[in-house]
Amino acid sequence: MSAAPDQKVSPQLQQFIMEEQAKAQLQQTVARLTDECWDKCMGTPGSSLSSRETACLDNCARRFLDTTQFVVKYFQSKAQAHSGGF
Repeated sequence: MSAAPDQKVSPQLQQFIMEEQAKAQLQQTVARLTDECWDKCMGTPGSSLSSRETACLDNCARRFLDTTQFVVKYFQSKAQAHSGGF
């Protein structure tokens, strides 16, 4: 959604759009984490998770989040360096 060149987007609308984009990105990350960790850790579905499945899911989720955080920080530092650190 972009405004015509002669129209300004209100700061409140810009904030709302940024918040909605952040929510969508978080939902996408959770869905991807769930897909990857489920495929990696789950065996035959049963009535409860085994201790191995629980430990695997916990470890997988932690590594996924650590990696995602590392990549985000890496690109943020690259963007900052590219923009002169401002």
